[in-house]
Amino acid sequence: MLLIQILIPTSILVLFRIFFWPRSKNWLLLILSLIAIYWFQTPSAIRHLSFWLPTILLSITVIVWRIIINRDKVISKGDYLTLILIFGLPIIFYMIRLVGVSGINFILDSPQLITLLFIPGLIALGLIISERFIFIRKYFPGFFMILIIILLVLLKNQFLARQLSSLLRQLNGQSTSLASSFDISWVGFSYFAFRLIHILVDRQRLNKGDITLRDFVTYLVFFPAFTAGPIDRFEHFSAELNKSDENDKYSDLAIGITRVFTGLFQKFILADSLALISLNSYSAHIVGNTIWLWVGLYAYAFRIFFDFSGYTEIAIGVSKIVGINLPENFKRPYLSKNITLFWNNWHITLTQWFRTYYFNPVTRFFRSNYKNLPPILIIFFTQISTMVLIGLWHGINWNFVIWGLWNGLGLFIHNRWSEKIKPRLRILKKQPFIFTYTLLSVVFTFHYIALGWVWFALPTINESMTVFNKLF
Repeated sequence: MLLIQILIPTSILVLFRIFFWPRSKNWLLLILSLIAIYWFQTPSAIRHLSFWLPTILLSITVIVWRIIINRDKVISKGDYLTLILIFGLPIIFYMIRLVGVSGINFILDSPQLITLLFIPGLIALGLIISERFIFIRKYFPGFFMILIIILLVLLKNQFLARQLSSLLRQLNGQSTSLASSFDISWVGFSYFAFRLIHILVDRQRLNKGDITLRDFVTYLVFFPAFTAGPIDRFEHFSAELNKSDENDKYSDLAIGITRVFTGLFQKFILADSLALISLNSYSAHIVGNTIWLWVGLYAYAFRIFFDFSGYTEIAIGVSKIVGINLPENFKRPYLSKNITLFWNNWHITLTQWFRTYYFNPVTRFFRSNYKNLPPILIIFFTQISTMVLIGLWHGINWNFVIWGLWNGLGLFIHNRWSEKIKPRLRILKKQPFIFTYTLLSVVFTFHYIALGWVWFALPTINESMTVFNKLF
């Protein structure tokens, strides 16, 4: 996300909050979010792909909304207006392109008008089929979750992404010899996928209320949190979106603007400055001095923190400006006394998502169906597999697998250690050396996490092992 992509919508929201709030608040957020997902999408060498990816994402959103809501729900005027906005926006882009506006990539890359008019027809056909056949509604959630996982695998694996690029180039009449995994960069899809899976898994509970298409779309593509989280739950987001908050207007503005500037400082000053000296594939080969390599590793550890934390601060700040409280995502993780606390304080909503939709269900499954299985084996498997999945979510290669194993083993070892010392914990807390013990715990935890970032920062096992050899 570029600086201008943050400042322009933030400035619009500040002005509207001061002069026009609360009139049209939710519609404004929807319109800004719809425009943003096209604007944020990075240009692609594949013709029209940077236009089609956000359009496909919105089409998925409409189909999911119609299928998960009550069949007897009457589509309201607001829902129809939302549909007009969703499918009318690409036509507006096309018209702007005809006028000759230059320098706006997501408008210049829009396809021909006849193709744009074809999109709503396909969506309508899919909805009619789903309405007629009940079995489609029954198996739809499972089918769609499998489809989402397949898409994530295609996008996260460089070989598969390159093959997909070659296929799309061939369909477009472009040279397949230039196909690259970088051709397909679906901005925001990873976080969109998590929110969508949450909706599909929890659809029965969510279906008890009236879910408008406007709120549903805004939740899935809410522009402050679209590219880097945090991952909110629909019930919480919907309640925040529709609450009355005019009395706290100036307080929200002050807090929100402060957090936005805090995030901008973390991301564009601290993180981008640290990127100049942080560990990467190039420095891994040319830096031979052990001390400077440690400096590069420390720089990377804080760079990745300020990068993620900066985006989170911006997202929370922009949301606060409009009176929406997003969940916190970082709570001083590098001051954690152990690796378990670290993962409770680092990218909190991501960790909670995996805990809710993978770790807890798998643990319950083993304990219910394999009662003779030792609890220590269940803990070992669930902690290791959870962290490996988090690693694979960042990218499908061996380094991310090893990064997941590194952190999973750390969590398991700490779990066993904490169980062992639990009977003596009260006595230890009263000892005079407890402060030194705590300080050493923080230092050790930080270095264990920092060394794990070696696997995260570099693309191959050989490069990572070279760095470890130099570090020690």
